Amino acid sequence: MRKFWSVSGQLVEVQRYINVPMRWCEQYPARERRELWLSTAGGHDIKLVVHSREMPARRGHQVTAVLLGERLVGLYNASTGKQVNFVRADPPLLWRRCDAVVVAALSAASISAFALLAWPALLIGLPIALLYPRLIVMAR
Repeated sequence: MRKFWSVSGQLVEVQRYINVPMRWCEQYPARERRELWLSTAGGHDIKLVVHSREMPARRGHQVTAVLLGERLVGLYNASTGKQVNFVRADPPLLWRRCDAVVVAALSAASISAFALLAWPALLIGLPIALLYPRLIVMAR
């Protein structure tokens, strides 16, 4: 079981990267990825990566990072008093581009099957095409 833990220190470096989807169906909730290098009081440097548009801290600020296992879920900036919950800042996408293609393909297949086989194909295919978006959103 993963546990929450925190690490405090000074931000040594903050790098911002733009995410580009590798495949046509991939979509990231945040098109930005940040790499943070945090220097602790013990002299250790820790690299933290977060996919988010929100970043309430810059280099030189004193911060406290909240982690769930290895994943950065929150950040408190002691220098400015700002904080961010990365889980709420960029929630995961429920509807993706490839889902629209699946609905269009299911609809076209049920209509063409109706033209060839009559009503039973339409009575099965059309409800599946209409229920697919609701089911996929609930599953995610």
